[in-house]
Amino acid sequence: MKSQYSIDCNDEGAYYQESHVDASLLDIIKIPNATELVQLTPYNSDGTTSNFQELLAIQVNLFNCGGIAISISISHKVGDASSLCTFIKNWCNASEGLRSNKCWADSPEMLPHPTTFEGSDTHPPTFFKSPSNIDNNKVREDSSFISLSSIFPPRGTTDDMPDEKCVAIQPVAEKLAVKRFVFTASNIAKMKGEFINYGYNENATRVEVISALLWKCFMAAKMCNSVTIIPVNIRQRVVPPLPKNSFGNFFLVTSAIANVENNWLSLVGKINSAIGRIDGNYVEKIRGEDGFEFVMSNFNQLGKLIMSQGEDVRVLRIGSWCNFPINEANFGWGESILTIVAIFGVKDNIVLLDSVKFPGGIEAWVAMVDQEMTLFELDKELQDFTSLDTS
Repeated sequence: MKSQYSIDCNDEGAYYQESHVDASLLDIIKIPNATELVQLTPYNSDGTTSNFQELLAIQVNLFNCGGIAISISISHKVGDASSLCTFIKNWCNASEGLRSNKCWADSPEMLPHPTTFEGSDTHPPTFFKSPSNIDNNKVREDSSFISLSSIFPPRGTTDDMPDEKCVAIQPVAEKLAVKRFVFTASNIAKMKGEFINYGYNENATRVEVISALLWKCFMAAKMCNSVTIIPVNIRQRVVPPLPKNSFGNFFLVTSAIANVENNWLSLVGKINSAIGRIDGNYVEKIRGEDGFEFVMSNFNQLGKLIMSQGEDVRVLRIGSWCNFPINEANFGWGESILTIVAIFGVKDNIVLLDSVKFPGGIEAWVAMVDQEMTLFELDKELQDFTSLDTS
């Protein structure tokens, strides 16, 4: 990173390291332990700032049993979850070329669809060098290649890095627990059925009903009101929609507020409405001259909303990686048996992932203070719809 908003491309590639693990891969993933898992990553996931300024870091972990775990860390300054999945897919495409004895750099059919990058003053990282027989001008004319900065132009923002003493980027003082809860497809169907029987007409998604239940359990464990913050991928909400492989931070944040007396069925509607606000008209407002001011105004309103609830309100972050093709990643040894998002150092955080073992199911990775997690996982409704640690 050259600065907060610009990248100095030194063409040295990504940071890469290998680790030899004196254990069996199956022992690690049977009941995932946050303390053990963090050692498989190239960074400490504690939210602290670091002199480590690589945009991308990779750690390949080799186990005694012959199993392999690949940990990939991308700077959120240059890409979001969708961007990371795009990178992984392109990496796998390159591996496919090597496995088939094709030189992907010289074979147009092996090249992935063009990946787009955000930032007019940024040199985009080159994942794949174009072969000499490819017309770059023709590639740029491809309808799937769009400069995100031409849609959302950069603004004259300050270039200050966050203060190292900022509370938001300090390690969590309390002991954290990270646990996984599995919602099978059949249990998700039961949850949707209860929602319909409750009298709602909305066509709630599986992510919405699961998020609502987890939010309710979160408030019950903390015995307080809560604001939930949800990132929304806007690639398909722009008019016309952008390619799914557009690279950058292409998401907006929405929020909803609830009190501890709300049941989870009523929370589904709150989450549905919050996500529904991020539509084509909303996205259109952040384009043009006043777009940045509009975004900052919404962030300020969110801050005021949280402050207005008093000291007892708690913020819960819920992010969904569902429907991203991350479980399809195949580097030559078959598809993965487990995918994990490292949230080990961020409390009050939930990430939802498509389950590898249970087709149509969802795994919820939850990070909370240890004592509160004990109350969280004892919730009767949560136990009715989930199983804990079912590798």
